[in-house]
Amino acid sequence: MIRIKRDSGLNDNARAYKVVLDGNIVGKVEDAQQIELDASDGRHELFLKIDWCRSNKIEFDSSSEDIEFECGSNLRGWKLILGLVYVFFLPHKYIWLKRSQ
Repeated sequence: MIRIKRDSGLNDNARAYKVVLDGNIVGKVEDAQQIELDASDGRHELFLKIDWCRSNKIEFDSSSEDIEFECGSNLRGWKLILGLVYVFFLPHKYIWLKRSQ
């Protein structure tokens, strides 16, 4: 099982991030929401997207244990003024995604 927890933030709080697993949209995660998804055993690639922007891609092996991820917007605090820079020049860094410990 895969768990994805999204933090709450001002940016994108009314919009969902699409969850892309192995090239297929398998769900969505709303602001301050946690979702659970089933994944077969083996190697997978996970990222999140909103419009043409996305997160970093994470490759992982799934097994019988649960795997947890956290995500959120990189546009926080003073970075809000860089919104257009992220959208047009850094679309692959618009959302952050990391594996939880």
